[in-house]
Amino acid sequence: MTIAVGKIYKNISDQSPLQGFFRVLQILLSDDVVVLIEIPNGPRQNEGAKQKNYYVKGFVTKRLSDLNSWETQKLICETSIDHSPIWSMSDEAIRLEYPPGKNSSESQMIQDRDRKWELISPIIDDYANGVLTDFMELKVRAGLRAVEARVSKGQMLDVIHRYFAYGCIKNALLSNYAACGAPAAPRIATSKKVGRKNAAALMGNVALEGKILTEEDRQNLKDGWRMFVRPGTKVEDAFWATTSAFYNTGYSLKNGYYTADLLNAELRPTLREFRYHGPLKEDDGAATRRIMGEGEWLKNHRELIGSARDGVIAFGQACSIDASPIDVNLVTCFDPLRPIGVGRAIVVTDIGFDLVVGWHVAIGGVGADDANMAILCAALDKTDELARYGLADLPSEDFPYVFSSRILSDNGELRCIKGIDENVRKLGSRIEFIKSGRPDLNSVSESGHHSRNAGLNHHLIGTTKGKQRKRGQPLAISKALLNHYQYMRLLILWIHWRNTKQKVPHLLTTEMRRDNVEPTRIEMYRWAQQKGYVAGKPIDSVLLKSHLLTTYTASIRRNGLILHRANKGGSVELLSKVVFNDSYLATSGLIRSALNGGKKHIEVKVKPDDLSQIYFFDKNGVHVIKNTSNDPLLVHEGCLNDIGVMNDVDRERSIETASQQDQDAVDMRSSRDEEQASAIHKKKLAQSMVNAGPKPKTDRSSVRENQAEEERAQMDEAAKRASGETTPQSTYDITDSSNNSPREANAAGQPIASDIDAFMLERLKNFHAQRKVLGVTDEVK
Repeated sequence: MTIAVGKIYKNISDQSPLQGFFRVLQILLSDDVVVLIEIPNGPRQNEGAKQKNYYVKGFVTKRLSDLNSWETQKLICETSIDHSPIWSMSDEAIRLEYPPGKNSSESQMIQDRDRKWELISPIIDDYANGVLTDFMELKVRAGLRAVEARVSKGQMLDVIHRYFAYGCIKNALLSNYAACGAPAAPRIATSKKVGRKNAAALMGNVALEGKILTEEDRQNLKDGWRMFVRPGTKVEDAFWATTSAFYNTGYSLKNGYYTADLLNAELRPTLREFRYHGPLKEDDGAATRRIMGEGEWLKNHRELIGSARDGVIAFGQACSIDASPIDVNLVTCFDPLRPIGVGRAIVVTDIGFDLVVGWHVAIGGVGADDANMAILCAALDKTDELARYGLADLPSEDFPYVFSSRILSDNGELRCIKGIDENVRKLGSRIEFIKSGRPDLNSVSESGHHSRNAGLNHHLIGTTKGKQRKRGQPLAISKALLNHYQYMRLLILWIHWRNTKQKVPHLLTTEMRRDNVEPTRIEMYRWAQQKGYVAGKPIDSVLLKSHLLTTYTASIRRNGLILHRANKGGSVELLSKVVFNDSYLATSGLIRSALNGGKKHIEVKVKPDDLSQIYFFDKNGVHVIKNTSNDPLLVHEGCLNDIGVMNDVDRERSIETASQQDQDAVDMRSSRDEEQASAIHKKKLAQSMVNAGPKPKTDRSSVRENQAEEERAQMDEAAKRASGETTPQSTYDITDSSNNSPREANAAGQPIASDIDAFMLERLKNFHAQRKVLGVTDEVK
C-alpha cells in the first residue's frame, strides 16, 4: 500500500475522479475509508456568485481500494506543493519584514494569525488528544466552537480547513498580504495620472496635467534623495539638484557658467513627489550602483552569494581555468633589445584544495588551443617539463596532475566549438560557464590572478603593474628583460612555493585539523589521496595529446617537415629555422609521395613552447618527430613565437637594408666590369704596339709544298677511280641487274660504272682545265 497519511496526490488526466490537489488526513483500514482534504489552488469561483471563503472546501471520504486502483491506473500521482516563504519565518523575522504600526506594539500579521489560532486551538487540542476519532465529527465541533467564539461557522471552517490542508502549519494562518492590493504594495500609474488634477487639467488642457511617474522616475527620485539630501542641505535644494541631474536637455553657457537646461515643467516630477518617493528605501545599492557604474558595483560592492568551492570535497572534482595578462613585457630569446609584448597566462587550479595543477603562457591573443594546452599540462606528469626548464631538482610529486571531471570557465577561451568538442565530447569532461559579471562563482581563478601578479610579476623588471603609465614615466616595454623561457622558470618556481610552502590555514577542514594536516596545499592534497578523496578522470596520455595538443600544418620537404606559422590567413609562412625529421617519414612514403606530386601538407600536433619534438598521428599510431636543427640554443629556450619574430626581423632587416644591399651589388658589378674593361684595354694597347713595328716576312714555302703534295695525292686517287684502276672489289659489272642489258660505254670504250663515276670524271676534267689557266705545269697523268 502506497497511500499514506500526509501524502499529497493530484490528478493526471481529466478522467480522474479527483480533480486538484488532495492531502491524506486519515486512513480507516477496518472501514476501507480514506479522509482527504482539498488543498486550495487559488480562489475558486462558483457560477453566478463570489465565494467569500475559498478555503472552505470540506473533508471528503474515498475508499482506500479505489485510491490504490486510481494510482495503479495512472489517474493520480503523488506530488508536493511549495509553501509560502513567510511560513518558514520566525516571529522576529516577520516583525522585521512587517513592522508594527505607530499605535501598535505587535505586527498586524502576527495579530491576525494569533486571533485565528485562538479560534481553532480548542478543536486542535481535542484532535491531538484523540477525542475526535473522525474528521466528520470535526464539522459538528466547529459549529459549536463558532457559537462560543461568536463568529460564523464559515469563518471557523475556513481557518480549520486551511490549517489541515497545509499540513498543520501554524503560520499557514498568516494573511497573504504580498499577493493582494494592500497599502504595502505601491500603485504605479500606466495611462492616467494618479492624484488630484491640477487647474490646467480641470480646464481641459490635459497636456499640462503633469508627468505620469514610471518606475524609472521613482528610482531617480530615490537616488537623488540619497545623493543630494545631506545634513545642512534643504530638501528643495536637493530637489533642484536631482532635477538638474536627471531631467535636462543639455548644458548652456550663461553668465560665464554652464547651467543645465531643464525639461518643461509638465515633463518633470514635482517637489511634492520628490518628498514622497525620495525617502522610500527599497534597494540600498541603487544610488551607489548608478553613481559608480554597474561594473564597479558588481566587482567591489555587491553582496557575494556562495562561492566556487561550495560542495567540492575531493581533489579533481572540479577545476577552474581562466586567462589573464602576466603584467610583464617579454623579449625574444635571440635579442634582449626586441620586446615581443605581454604574455597571457592560462592557469588551471583545483577548486577543492586551491592547487595550481596546470599552466600555459601564450604570446598574443589566447583561444581554445591555449586553454587546451593548460588542461593538457594539468593532466600530464611534470617530470619532463621540469627537466626542460632546468628544475629537475624539484620533486615531481610536488606538482600533482589530474584531468578534472568538471571545468569552470568564463565566457572566453573554451566557449567555442573546438573547446567544447575536445574536452566534452571526445574526452568526457564537463564545462560549466560562469555567468558574466559573477567572478565570485569562479573566485579561485580570480584570486589566483591577483596573488600571481602581487607575488611574482610586479617584482620583475619590465612589469606594467596592470595600469597605464603616467606622464613622464618611461614605457614598461622599454625595460623588458626576460624571455619566455626565463619567465616560465620563475613561474614554475613561484607555483612550487605556492603549492608547498605558503600557509593556508583557512582551507583546513575539521577533519584535516583532527588528523594534524600541515596548512599547506600539497599536504592537504596528500591527505586527500590517503583518504581517497580523488575524483579525477584517468585518461591515457596519448589520447590526451591527440586531442589537446595544438594542431599545426607542416610542409613536407626532402629534409623533413617545416611548420607553417599560425594565424596568417590564406598566406603560407614557413618557420624554416627548425626542421623535424624521422625515419618514419621515409619508410611510410610521405616524402616520396610529396616529391612525386602527391600530398605536400600534413597536420601535426605541436606544443608551441617546446621545439624539441612534434607529434604525428595516423593509422599506424603516434610518431614522435624529433627536431634536427643544428641550433641547440633555439631548441632549448625558443618557442614558435620566437621563430615567428625571427622571420619578422629578417623581413624588417631586408627592407631596412635594401638600399645598401642594392648599392653593394651595383658596386660589385661595377668593379667587375671595370676590371674586365681595363684588362681588355691593356691587351689591345699591347697588340697595337706589336703591330706598329716592322712585320717579319713569313716563309710559307713549306706550307705550299705540303698543300700541293696533298692535292696531288687526292687527284691521283680520283684519277685511279675514274680510269678503273681500282681493286677488284671496286670493279663494276657492265650488265644491268634489272634488265640484263649492257650499259653504255664512254669514248675510250670503257664502261661507266654509275652516274657518280660520270660526275667525278666531269669534275676531274674541270680541275685540269683550271690548272692550265693558273699555269700549273705538273699534270696528273
